[in-house]
Amino acid sequence: MNQVDPHDDRAGRVATRTAGVIIIGDEILSARFADRNTAVILERMAWHGIRVGEVAMLADDVARIAAVVADFAGRFDLVITTGGVGPTHDDRTWPAIALAFGRDLVVHDEMLHGIEQRIGRPLTEEQRRMVILPAGTRLMKSGDGYVLHIDHVYVLPGVPSMVAERIEAICAAFAGPRPWLATVCLDVHEWRHVDALDRIVAACPGVAIGSYPILDQRTDHDWRLTFEAAARETIEAAIEMLIEAVDAAHLVRLQWRAADVDGSRDALTTSMRGEHGGEHGGEHGGEHGGEHGGKHGGKPWPP
Repeated sequence: MNQVDPHDDRAGRVATRTAGVIIIGDEILSARFADRNTAVILERMAWHGIRVGEVAMLADDVARIAAVVADFAGRFDLVITTGGVGPTHDDRTWPAIALAFGRDLVVHDEMLHGIEQRIGRPLTEEQRRMVILPAGTRLMKSGDGYVLHIDHVYVLPGVPSMVAERIEAICAAFAGPRPWLATVCLDVHEWRHVDALDRIVAACPGVAIGSYPILDQRTDHDWRLTFEAAARETIEAAIEMLIEAVDAAHLVRLQWRAADVDGSRDALTTSMRGEHGGEHGGEHGGEHGGEHGGKHGGKPWPP
């Protein structure tokens, strides 16, 4: 292992772009419809190296939506809203966006002409409500359609298929460096080693460490930890401290997600303990599978 000082914060956390997500709709808060968009948005942002700082779920209240949009726009590099952009009485997102930015609502000629050209007829007066947008709203091409945005606030419909289709283009435009991520699974309980974890967190300020006891599902481990940093060696230094504290015999699984190199997004690398170590390391890890899984099924630590 390369020697890296775990106290050196310069070797640790990645400076990433940040995002806030706003899910809008009375139907979501009342459970008339299940929210199917948040998980998709968060997954794609994580994949593209965008760190989500906050998710808000709001009713169709113009003043409240405007306040949260203005707040998020001031704090995050990217803001996503979903829902409330149709032509009916309960679609209130665009008036709220206009209020947040202090802009008038006007007919967006480019969007109007594009829709009328596609459907082959003029929009009715009621349908034209969909193209009454805050002044300065811009269109970004996405597949067969467009994503509407004002500055760094991107406004999506609430339809899950449309969100899934369009979020990729937005995330790609804001993608940043994705850090290394290691997931460690142990067959010991978290509460027995809180003191050791406190020491590791204090000793490794450059590593973002998450600790999750497994209490409500049947699985092969009782404690899952995640370690995230720019440098793999920095994470390895933290994991080494953990293994020394709990004993390597309790290590069930170690999984790596590689940082992006020259824009590539590598697959996961998994190593297992016991006789299946080589099988899983080779299946998921490519060249790293042998390194960490071991040809002979040995323990996944040390690396």
